[in-house]
Amino acid sequence: MAQDLRFSLLGPVRAWRGDQELDLGSPQQRLVLAMLRLAGGRAVGNDQLVDAVWGREQPRTALSTLRTYVSRLRRALGDGVSRPARSEPRGRVGE
Repeated sequence: MAQDLRFSLLGPVRAWRGDQELDLGSPQQRLVLAMLRLAGGRAVGNDQLVDAVWGREQPRTALSTLRTYVSRLRRALGDGVSRPARSEPRGRVGE
């Protein structure tokens, strides 16, 4: 039986499965998760996520790095229990 995920978005972004805290990666990766969770199931555009993470100093690899962050978050949170995002034409949707 899968244990529920819990999230803390105030202060450092953190997540737990049961009593175990999950490794959510870098501060930038945690920011992506926070933005998706705060969107409440609404789509968040890739451009919004890229702007939030890098601001005006966006590397050429920003979009591929964003995809890597989402992939790592999916892996950290577990298979299909509560995926951090799904891709849609308008952007990503936090679940």
